[in-house]
Amino acid sequence: MKKLILLAAVATLAVGFAGPVALAQTPTPAPKVVLADHSMRASMLIGMKVLDDEGQPLGTIVEILVKDQAVEPTAIVAVADLGALATRLVAVPLSHVKVEGHKAMMPGMTKKMLIAMPFYDYEGGGQNR
Repeated sequence: MKKLILLAAVATLAVGFAGPVALAQTPTPAPKVVLADHSMRASMLIGMKVLDDEGQPLGTIVEILVKDQAVEPTAIVAVADLGALATRLVAVPLSHVKVEGHKAMMPGMTKKMLIAMPFYDYEGGGQNR
């Protein structure tokens, strides 16, 4: 009888420890930002940090704007303007943002250059000074 109880206890423990392993899922790879046809997924770009040539942060993509005509999409980038102690929104053509894997880069761009750009105003429908 003791052997039967011991066998039942061991079986219960084995099932208890194997349950979480059986329920564990294999990790799925992160979704691609740039697809095989070279199109970019806006949902993956929004929230992405934008880096300069040295890998230093320039800002964050907060919006992708698409016009109702054959015009290039625009990325709205939030840039921390330390001089004004505020965040500045600027609009850049999406073609100026290079995406490799899960990194967004703006080759040749500096934070100073972004801050010098006119700020983007949603209410005013575009660029303002």
